[in-house]
Amino acid sequence: MTQEMWEIKRLHLKPELVWSMAMSSLRLRMGRTLLTLLTVAACCAFLLFLLTAPISDDPADRQMWGLMITLSLIVSAAGVLNTMLMSVTQRYREIGTIKCLGALDSFVLISVLVESAMLGLAGAILGIFAGLLLSVVIGSISVGLGVFTAAYWSGVFWKIGAAALVGLCLTTFGAALPAYIAAKMPPVEAMRGEK
Repeated sequence: MTQEMWEIKRLHLKPELVWSMAMSSLRLRMGRTLLTLLTVAACCAFLLFLLTAPISDDPADRQMWGLMITLSLIVSAAGVLNTMLMSVTQRYREIGTIKCLGALDSFVLISVLVESAMLGLAGAILGIFAGLLLSVVIGSISVGLGVFTAAYWSGVFWKIGAAALVGLCLTTFGAALPAYIAAKMPPVEAMRGEK
């Protein structure tokens, strides 16, 4: 027998493999996926609503506006971090198995980050639509048809981009540390289950 037959192969990072693993994982953990999706959507909707809502020039109102944005981001980040941490720790055996099959640490890390980025982007898109709808409905109730002139619609595409970036960053950064820990874990230890 030649030496090539005994060579251990490594799993290569092919985009279609990473995509299929991420979609499979999201489907298997549908409850946690929906919870994270709704948390990110609510954060992005509230953020976009605050960015497009008219505020006065009063420093106290501006300070309250900034405080509401900060608090919504902190609460959303805590919720997303918790769900992403649980999602990764529940996958320790799966991660151990694919590492035993030859997956590199980078494969594990990137596959988890791609999954979380997809989840964050989907939540952000849902939140953007909900936030815009909320802004229009509440604005039309309070100021009537002048809602499009009363709200801060200038630069709305930048505001939408900021909300999408926040949603993407919440899930990706929330999964980064748990994914790194799981990727560095020895395969045998990961196969034992949760730490």
